[in-house]
Parts: sequence; structure tokens; C-alpha cells
Amino acid sequence: MTPTLPTSAPIVIVGGGIIGMSTIYHLAHRGVPAVLLERRKIASGTTWHAAGIVGQLRDSAAQTELGKYTARLFRDLEEETGHSTGYKQNGTINIALGDVRHEQLLRTHDHAGRLGIPSEILSPQQVQEFWPSLVINDVQSGLYVPSNGQVNPLDVTVALSKGARQRGAQIFEDTPVEHLDIRDGKVVAVHTAQGAIATDKVVLAGGMWSHLFGKQHGITVPLHAAEHFYIVTEPVEGLSPEQPILNIVEERNYWKEDAGKLLIGGFEAHGKAWGQGGIAEDFEFDQLPFDMAHVEEDLTRMFARMPALEDMGIQTFFNGPESFTPDGRPYLGPVPEVQGVYLATGMNSNGILNSGGVGLTMAEWLLDGMPSRSMGPLLASRAQPFQANTYYNQARAAESVGFHYGISWAGRQVNSARGVRRVPLHHELVRAGAVMAERIGWEVPMYFDAKQPHWSDKPSLRWKPWSESVQQECLAARDAAVLLDQSMYAKIVVQGPDAVHVLNRVCGAQMDVPTGSSVYTQFLNERGGIEADVTVIRMDDNTFMVVTGHPSQQRDLFWIKSQAPKGLRFEVFDATSAYSLLTLQGPKSRDILQSLSSDDLSNDAFPFAAARQIDVAHARGWAIRRSFLGELGYELLLPSEFTASVHDALFEQGQPLGLRHMGMFAMNACRLEKGFRHFGHDIGEDDTPYESGLGFAVALDKADDFVGKTHVLEQHRKYGSNTPYRLVSIRLLGVTAQEGPYLIHNEPVFKGEDIVGHVTSGDWGFRLQTMVGLATLHVADGVSKAWIDEGGFEVQIAGQRYPIQAQLQPFYDPKGTLMRG
Repeated sequence: MTPTLPTSAPIVIVGGGIIGMSTIYHLAHRGVPAVLLERRKIASGTTWHAAGIVGQLRDSAAQTELGKYTARLFRDLEEETGHSTGYKQNGTINIALGDVRHEQLLRTHDHAGRLGIPSEILSPQQVQEFWPSLVINDVQSGLYVPSNGQVNPLDVTVALSKGARQRGAQIFEDTPVEHLDIRDGKVVAVHTAQGAIATDKVVLAGGMWSHLFGKQHGITVPLHAAEHFYIVTEPVEGLSPEQPILNIVEERNYWKEDAGKLLIGGFEAHGKAWGQGGIAEDFEFDQLPFDMAHVEEDLTRMFARMPALEDMGIQTFFNGPESFTPDGRPYLGPVPEVQGVYLATGMNSNGILNSGGVGLTMAEWLLDGMPSRSMGPLLASRAQPFQANTYYNQARAAESVGFHYGISWAGRQVNSARGVRRVPLHHELVRAGAVMAERIGWEVPMYFDAKQPHWSDKPSLRWKPWSESVQQECLAARDAAVLLDQSMYAKIVVQGPDAVHVLNRVCGAQMDVPTGSSVYTQFLNERGGIEADVTVIRMDDNTFMVVTGHPSQQRDLFWIKSQAPKGLRFEVFDATSAYSLLTLQGPKSRDILQSLSSDDLSNDAFPFAAARQIDVAHARGWAIRRSFLGELGYELLLPSEFTASVHDALFEQGQPLGLRHMGMFAMNACRLEKGFRHFGHDIGEDDTPYESGLGFAVALDKADDFVGKTHVLEQHRKYGSNTPYRLVSIRLLGVTAQEGPYLIHNEPVFKGEDIVGHVTSGDWGFRLQTMVGLATLHVADGVSKAWIDEGGFEVQIAGQRYPIQAQLQPFYDPKGTLMRG
């Protein structure tokens, strides 16, 4: 007897792959009887043909804990449900062929130790002991993580469905969703051919079907299907079921035992998009034609790495579709376009290893309002409206296949779908020698080199091919002046009679400031964590402009709308394209700008943090006395159509004084010397302002209540400024720019033999001629200045420890006299 659809449900999940099934399983464990609708049979899209590799180590501690949780879930699920998952803890080995990859493995070993995941660096001979037939003459090292493993994807999905049903969940196969019923910007029902289900919460977990389904409802889901290839050998005599999984990033392939056979797959540098004309209605447990010509180069590398493959025989040449996103990361959480709709999709061939953590996190989002751990890099609200463009996603998906493997470093750039978003000065910057990188569609100037305006393809984790150019830009900021185009930064206007109360609710700082003021502040969540790091300009009594980083354009707009108290009179809109943002910095910046303006720019008339409308050449725009470099400087908000003329006038007056262009690499180096925090690296959703050294940006005494006040007030009363976690400036002693080693990210920090923190970001400081960074330190009794001043800190980089100096103040101009002068 066919079960009958319920007429209502608290939550409806669309998609019965492992992500949707994990979500309904975790909801069921929270006592919520959700409904899951699958168009065909469960796991019949992508899940069934996945390789099933289970890894735990991630970039952050929060994400790593979710990876550990997934491994535990797979281990325990069989006992709970009585259904086998095929899980086994056979470990993974990553090998290094070149110097850069070798250093990356050493750094990963350090990172694993900090996060409590046992790992071991292997010699080439030790690698061969695990994989006797492997050619190792060019292998430098291996990294062995014994607690990783693999699982049977179809079995574990069935086990999750069984566990969910045992606790009251309802799962319907052969029930395609036709459309969502959306009224007044809210989802109210899900419609199928069998009937409608009333609900106010829907999770889109439809994998490669999610993009077009979302687009049909005005929801941006940036992903597209691409082909994924692997081969399976005939049974291999003597192959142990406990054979560790092998990853060869530089050759873009992975190797694993599969029921007594070898399964070998790859992620080619440029893949093949699939399903450009849509996916057939009857697509279910299907394969695609194996394109031998397309993967010939990858297969050649596999056979060269293990010549014994020629004698094993290939049983299966497999090709199946998987969904890939423009940046290689999933989309999770609430969407900004429709209230009540959530995404859990775009797994980029990592759906199995992500599944347990994603299901747990989605249940928290749906029931608690927010996840218990930071999901910043994965937020659905990071998607930009233009990324609903299907052709864009097709072009990028083919390249996204290759994001998994290959050497990842600062010079690794994307080549597909380029030139989509350009700042008003794009052509002027290119003529000046700008070397561009792509960031969410924007062409962003990273450094300037008129003689060699092209990216190098030679990877380096130390002195880069562009370091000399970056050094000259940093020194110009210190000694003369630089112009940095930040027009890609988002500009959000909040206006109306109650605009000040809206922003006081969202921001930690006091926003009821005089017209012509700028305020540096953070948006906080209920835990007091930082959701955004912004500057707000009060343009008049009822109008404010929020300036934030370009990745946060939609996210911050959504946050303001979703957190504003009901009933207030205001409107909020995105003005990013209406304004450029030119940053003029350096000791000669005032002289250059004053030569083009009749307004008084003296320090008395125009002090630090002031915001004024001024004349600039033949234009008029807003100037803000702020600096992300730590120098005297101005941020110029100009109507887009005046940008080119102002740029030309600035250089006509400024070049004799040493003015030059600056890119984002130099800006990053300067902000590290100055100890300025970068949202997403140094601060995020799990960090409070007091832990981040930003307590000065919190107004606990303002009349308007603000999101997160309860938590930060309690923390401040308990610890003052000596919180158990604290972000500090550090510098690495006794190393050179050429030789390094470099501070980058996640390097463990020791005090004696205790790990007391980690580096959040670091690089060479060209103005100070020393390695600088930011690190978060931890001590249960509170990180006090006295404890820091005791010293004795070391940082571990690629297996070696180096002494560092730590302090609360920045190392460059610690009192801030330059930018306030």
C-alpha cells in the first residue's frame, strides 16, 4: 500500500541523497517528525556512485570537529540501526612529490597535532610498505592519518533512512517536488503530484537538481553537474581490506581498496560540465559514457605511478555526474530570497565525508536558529545574484572539478568565467600593470607589475614571484602614497526615520553619532560572535552607508534585514554598483588630495574617523578619514561615473610625489603589520569582540539593545579584557624574506611544551622587514598582558619550532599616530 502524504509537516526536505537523509536523521533524533521527498529512489542521483572516502581534518577546529563526528556516526550507525554501513577505519596517506607539497604535508601534520588527530610523516620507503607496487623514485614524503577511512555510500544512506524512520520521520520515494508555494516572501507549502504539504521550513538538498529548481523560485543556488571518472580493476590478489586510501594531489588522483579491487579516480584540472540541457526525468542510478580521450592524460599518470596496473586488468570504466560550485564549497543554511528555505547542497564530491556534520548542523539551524559552530565559509547567503546565471555555473563547474587536487597556493587562479564583474577603473588598472585575481566574479588587482603583468605558475610558500612588486607598493605607502581600488567592496544603504535604531540593534557600537562621522563596528550573533566587520558612515540624520568586504555583499544585506526589529520604519538596499571606493594612503596623501580640493583637509578640520562630502578635482564625493594600512589616508566614495576622471587627476598631481598603485597583496601585508583583523581569517562567528581585541567597538551602555549584548556583557563582567581566548600580534624572529619559513595560517603556538594557540594569518611585513602575523592564544585563567609579556612563545612551522614575540599592540606604529596625524 502506497503511504499517503501528510497535509502538513514542520520541515520538508527535498532530496534523498546522503545529505538530505542525514538531515532528516538528525531532526528525528531531536524529536522532530520531518518529511523527506525523493524524486526517484534514495541515493539514486550522486550518492550511490561516490567513492565513500571519510576524512576528518579541516581548515578550522569547528569544521574538524564535524569531520570527527561524521566518522563516529558511521561507526555507531550500524549498531543503532542494525544495517551495515561498510565503514572501516583503514586510514589515508597523502604523498608529496615536490618541495611545496612536502612543506604542505609537514604543516598539515602540525595542524593535525593541534586538533588532536594522530598523524605520521612517512618516508618514501614507508609509503611503499603500504603500497608495494607504487613507483616512489620521485616521492619525498607521505602523511598518514590512521583514523580516516571509508564507507559504502548506499548502505550508509539506507542506514540513515532506517534510523530516521525508527524515530518517526516520513520518507517518500518516487515523489518529485513540482514547486514551492511562496507568499509574501515566505514558503508556505511544497507541491507534488500526490498533493501539497503545508510547511514553513524547506531544505533543498537536491544536489545537481538544486540550481534550476532554486532558480525557478528566485533562489540563487550556484552549482552545476560535472562528470567524474574512475576506474575499477579486476580483483587484486593479496590486496588487504585494510589498505589505506592513497591521495596524490600533484597527479590529481586517489586510490582505494574496493571489495578486493582497486578503485582509482581523478579530478582533472579542467573537467566536463554535464546536463547543460537539463537532467532527464528518468535519471536514476545512471552512468555516463566514459570519455577515454578526455581522461587519457590522467590514466597515463596512474599507470606510470603503478605499472602493475597493466597486468591487473580494468573491470570498470566509470563516469557519473556530481555537482560542483563556483568556489568549491557547499552552500548551507537559510537563503536570503525566501524566508524558511534552507540549502544543503553543492558538496563538490565531498558529500559522504561532509554528510554527518552537515546533517547535524542543518538540524541545529532549523531548530535552534543558528548552528553551534561557525559555518562562515559555507553560508548559502554568500551567493551573489549573478551566480544564478546557468551559463556561468556551467563554465565554472568544469574548472571546479580541479579545485580538489593540484597545488593550492596564493598564485593559483581560476581561468573560467573571467571578467564577469569589473570595477569602473578596470582598464586603467590593467594599463598600469595590474595582475588580476577573480573573487566572486570581480576582477581584483592583487599587485602591479607593468613589465610582467602575468601570474607565475611556479608554486611557492615563501618569497613569491611578485614579492618584489609588493615590497615596492608597501614602501610607497610608508614613504609617499598609494592608491588602492576597493570598488568591489559592498556598500549597503540603510535609511529611514528608524535607521539609527536598526543599526544600533545590529551593530555592537553606538550608531547614534553626529552626521559626518564614521564608525568601525561589528555585527554580532546571539552568542556574541562576529557576523560582519564593517565601517558605517552617517550621511545625514536618516541615512547611513555600511561598507563591507566584497564576499559579504549579500550576507550582510541579509543579516540587516533579518535582525532588524519588526515595525521599524526603514529601508535597506545595495548601492555597491553606484559607488567606487578609492583608498588614498601614505604620508603624502593629504597633500595630493588637498591639491585637488577647495575643502580644508587639515587634521583640525578633518580629523580621523570624520566623513565629509568634498570637492575632488571636478567631481564631488564622500571622503572618510580611515586606513586599513595604518597610514595617514582617505577612503573616497565616488559616484561610479566620476571615478576615472578623479583617478587621472590624482595621478597627475601625485606621481611627482611618488604616488603609485597598490594591490590587495600589499594591503594584506600592511594590515598584518598594523594588527588589523581580517574577517574570515582572524575573526568570525565563534569570536567575540573582547576575544578579538575589539572591545573598544562595543557600546554596552547604549540605550538600544543589540544582538549578542547578553553574552558579551556577561563575558566582560566575568573577564574584563583578560578573556580565555585572545587575538594578539606576533612576529617571527630570526628569519629572512627570501628563505622564510613563512607564517601563513593554522601554525600551532607553544609556550613551553603546551600548545596555547595558533596563527590565524601571517606574511612578510615589508615596512618592518620582519615576519608578522596574528594569533589567537588560550589560557583558562584568562590571557592577560602580564602572561603575554612573560614570553617564551614558539610557533611550529613544518615540524620545526621558532621563537616569536607576542603583544597586544601592533608592531607597526603601535600608538596609531601616523593615521591620526
